[in-house]
Amino acid sequence: MKQVGLLILILILSNTCSAQEWQNIKSLGLCLDSLVNNLILEKKIPSIAIGVVKDGKTVFAKGFGFANVEKEIPATKNTIYQLGSVTKIFTGYLLANLINKKYISLSDSIISYFPASIEFPISPTGQFVTIKDLATHSSEFPRYPENLKRIDPNPIKGYSNEEMLKGIELVSIDTVIGVRYNYSNFGYGVLGIAMENIMGKSLSKLMYENIFSTYSMKSTSLIFKDDFKDRLSIPYLEVSPYKRTEPWNMGALSGAGNVYSSILDLNKFMIIMLSNNEINKIQQSKYFKINETWSYGLGCFIVDSKKRNTQIIYHGGDMDGYASSLTLYLEHNLGIVILTNWGAGQIIGEAFTKINAEIENHYLGAI
Repeated sequence: MKQVGLLILILILSNTCSAQEWQNIKSLGLCLDSLVNNLILEKKIPSIAIGVVKDGKTVFAKGFGFANVEKEIPATKNTIYQLGSVTKIFTGYLLANLINKKYISLSDSIISYFPASIEFPISPTGQFVTIKDLATHSSEFPRYPENLKRIDPNPIKGYSNEEMLKGIELVSIDTVIGVRYNYSNFGYGVLGIAMENIMGKSLSKLMYENIFSTYSMKSTSLIFKDDFKDRLSIPYLEVSPYKRTEPWNMGALSGAGNVYSSILDLNKFMIIMLSNNEINKIQQSKYFKINETWSYGLGCFIVDSKKRNTQIIYHGGDMDGYASSLTLYLEHNLGIVILTNWGAGQIIGEAFTKINAEIENHYLGAI
């Protein structure tokens, strides 16, 4: 049966890939198998899942290690992970979609989308925060709201809309808005609620209708779904032996980091993000220059890579039990996504860098 299955697979691939493409895919798979299995063994990483798209096709999708260490349940291409801040790519894409449909404008003040009774912070010069300021981390909002009750590394276990409104009133701005880059999960939470208010629908429903349903991403959701339970990877903290933690429930802050997804679904979305459409043009424009190389679009970093002679779209995520990385090489039509269920920041960062470099070198050549 295995030989028959392999023959069918080869026949299918032969109808979609040239001989050279098939050799590239096979070679990449062998390289990644060796690299990732060694990383998991050496660094004691519970699991890593990797997806690669090239020229509008999925060329790699595989899980390594265990989604559940105690029960030795293998990670697969269908295993679900919480994405952390890679969620911002979806929040930014939704925003770009609403801008394209003329529902919202980047220059709008956020006070337009909240009750008049809320006292929004203003700068010493009388500026109000705009949608663009929130979307580009230049609003002067703090990383997290002052009234968020969480002790690191415990997960966030809810943050209500009422708490958010109180949190907004606690913000104090002592400088010019829109000038300084200051990464803010709070700001992306407020951005999500602003879109809810203007559209009269939950952020979860807006993402479903405009992204997940549209692109047949059946294993992706802003909120946890019961049918995810059997495929959800268990999040583990950076301790030995492995210590379980829980997925985050970010509540009103969900636009900053709550999305759940699988490698297969993220491959679908990377193909969309690499296509030529108006939403991508809006999202992937440079709205805030961080330094000479890095800028920020809508929910994504934009990197001018002289090394690769390409523009790179990137975002990472880390939430004490899960980590993620999504990278697009626009001029090369290449996308890479990496997920894990371990919260070991530095170790995971180094592992992701090695994996990304292996794939990059495979398609773009070693430097």
